[in-house]
Amino acid sequence: MRIRRIISKKQRVLFPPIRLNVRLFLIFLLCLTVAVTTFFTIILKYSALNTFEEQQRKEEKKEKILFQLTDQLQMKNIKSDNINVIASTMQSINNTYPTFDFLVANAKGDVIFRTKGIHIHAKNVKDMLKQKLTLYPSNNKMSNATDSSFISPVSFQDGLGYLVMETSNSKLAISPAQYNRQIYIAFGCSVLIFILLFILCMHPITRYIKQIELGIRRIVKKDWTYSIPVKGRNELSSLATNINWMTEQLRQRFEREREVEQAKNELMTNLSHDLRTPLTSIIGYLRLVKDQQYNNEQERQQYVDTAYSISLKFKNLVDELFEYTKLSLADVETHFQQVDLKGVLYQLVGEYTPILENKGLRVHLTLPDESTLVSVDVEKMVRVFDNLLSNAEKYSYQSSDVKIMLQKSEDHVIVSISNKTDYIEPEELDKLFERFYRIDKARSSTVSGSGIGLAIAKRIVDLHEGEIWAESKGNKIKIYVALPLHKKVNDHY
Repeated sequence: MRIRRIISKKQRVLFPPIRLNVRLFLIFLLCLTVAVTTFFTIILKYSALNTFEEQQRKEEKKEKILFQLTDQLQMKNIKSDNINVIASTMQSINNTYPTFDFLVANAKGDVIFRTKGIHIHAKNVKDMLKQKLTLYPSNNKMSNATDSSFISPVSFQDGLGYLVMETSNSKLAISPAQYNRQIYIAFGCSVLIFILLFILCMHPITRYIKQIELGIRRIVKKDWTYSIPVKGRNELSSLATNINWMTEQLRQRFEREREVEQAKNELMTNLSHDLRTPLTSIIGYLRLVKDQQYNNEQERQQYVDTAYSISLKFKNLVDELFEYTKLSLADVETHFQQVDLKGVLYQLVGEYTPILENKGLRVHLTLPDESTLVSVDVEKMVRVFDNLLSNAEKYSYQSSDVKIMLQKSEDHVIVSISNKTDYIEPEELDKLFERFYRIDKARSSTVSGSGIGLAIAKRIVDLHEGEIWAESKGNKIKIYVALPLHKKVNDHY
């Protein structure tokens, strides 16, 4: 994993992200370069100018063959009437170039030798010879519609002669219409290649934009579990990342709103139940007194005392609900001060010991020797331990032990309160700190309590940046409260 991170960092250095506008410009430049190259390639390869040059080279080759044959005849130093030597010399060249025809004439223009395919007659040779007197050797071509002739003088022992070579005529003119047509074809091919290459290079970008668009449509339809894939490192990938972040925020907000709505519904349900029950009892007892449905003064006083007792419980329930609501506000006031938690816990347990012992419970308090300084709101933190001890007093088995222990770690102090009670399922432990949650529904009618005490304790511990949790083993439950040590204590240790 570490190697992969190093490689990834190197790649980031070697290949910096390319902005989208730069990438689009590079794609356009690449497509334009390929299109222009294609245009000039077609022009240079299939242009009529190339055809003209090719024909020029062919004509020059014909003249070169004619001059070579002339040299061969002159090197043999024969007379003009030595037809056999002339024929053998001509035949070897004619076998090599079967499309060429040859004719040999003397100085007067009389034909000495001719191949079978030659079309020039004696009178034509004389006319050609007359023209030869005024033409430069390199331009000694006589052309007609189908054939072209080349003439070269030859020296024989008995005088001057002429060698005539006849070939098919080559059209050496450049057609403007053909040239323009080639320009149009080259331009059309270049435009087509530019469009195809541009579409091919833009396809990944347009496909990714389409994918982002489809993702936004799903998000608009409240599919907040969908995440747009992040590809590359440019504006589009940054857009996808921001959309995914926004979707996650919307999802979390939706879940929070749903939890708040659910909690509100549960609060109203539990509140209506917990408030209706004591209120109904109070009204019932007061109606008995009002209607004088009692046998004697002692029974009437009993009804009044019961109504009063229920009224106090009702007031405590309203007070706890009010306190929890106040603690749930974002701007709840806290007054932190440095205290020795060891002393606070010792005093509070001392006050609760008679109450616990009156219920047949044995109290065991374990405290460290050194001081445990913490920064807390003393009044609120006393309420936390008061609720926990009250909970232990209500739900502990009779003749059992209640153990309170204070421990100090490197950066926290941990208070644990354990007691024996009914077995609690592991999945119910976290629900202990929810509002109005009470595990034993059958027991809840006989044991006084609102179900808000542990929720209040958790909220106060959260305000102190601490942690509260519960663990169970068999019929023994232990609740832990962890608080950060005072900063000066941390610095000292």
